[in-house]
Amino acid sequence: MSSKDLLAEYKLTIAELTKEKKDAVELVAVKDSKIKKILIQLEQANSDVQSLGSKIAELQEKLSKKETIKRTINKKIDEILEKKDEEIVDKDD
Repeated sequence: MSSKDLLAEYKLTIAELTKEKKDAVELVAVKDSKIKKILIQLEQANSDVQSLGSKIAELQEKLSKKETIKRTINKKIDEILEKKDEEIVDKDD
């Protein structure tokens, strides 16, 4: 091979390697962008889960309060009904 042929082959090899490097850098950038997008989605999902967890805790607390109130009301109703029954029994005597 002549020097011109070698020089042309080196130039071609350098051009090919430069293009491969550019393609690899572009591919890394695309993949990095996808990773960032997925991380943002993951952060949003985690935030949503935490928000729902807080909401569930609030609702459970409200439910607990309502159940306590309901038990108290039922207890009072039972007491009143017992007194009424006692009054009726006393009147019958």
